[in-house]
Amino acid sequence: MDRVSNQDLLNAGLYLMQVAGKTLTKIPTATRAMKYALPDGQSVRIRTCNDHVLVVLAESAEQDARLNIEGTDHLLIVMPARPRTPGPVNAYLVPTNVAVAAVRQAHAAWLASSPSTSGNNRTWNIWFDEDASPWRGFAMKWQQHRLNGHVTTESPAPTQLSTSRSVLHAVTGKIRETRPLGAIIAEARKMIAAAAGVSIEDVKISVNLG
Repeated sequence: MDRVSNQDLLNAGLYLMQVAGKTLTKIPTATRAMKYALPDGQSVRIRTCNDHVLVVLAESAEQDARLNIEGTDHLLIVMPARPRTPGPVNAYLVPTNVAVAAVRQAHAAWLASSPSTSGNNRTWNIWFDEDASPWRGFAMKWQQHRLNGHVTTESPAPTQLSTSRSVLHAVTGKIRETRPLGAIIAEARKMIAAAAGVSIEDVKISVNLG
């Protein structure tokens, strides 16, 4: 089944954060958790999903169980605008306490609906697509947390620049300007370095004007 790579979604989310003036810096961890720091020191956990659903794992089936989205100040949720399809990306920067409360409330409402279940429910999901149920419709409920800006995970024109495809596509959209080429390249290097979490010296741009 088709899907967008987690790396492309991650890079798209990093770019949208930069557009919002909230450039993220990677926090080293001993796990696969994607944790970053905001310029003010607050922490962000990034979750990517190909479908319009946030999958949350609980340590137990108890209502007050610890959730695997806890432990940071914010949760950045990144998904394709169209599920499992390369193209525009939607991202939501949600305070973690807001996300945790919503997940707990949604899970409790789901249990109250008498679902067919064995009882050991440790996967607590909320969906972004519209529906009347308490565990759906979070695209609208969290509209105020959605990041502005546009980025796509579709491949841009061929380039020798070694960085993420989504960031390249976002940056190259700004190059059709009348400023000196050197200024445009300098800005592009700065944007890509911030989005990719590397130093500007690590970003090399090769331009072929022939």
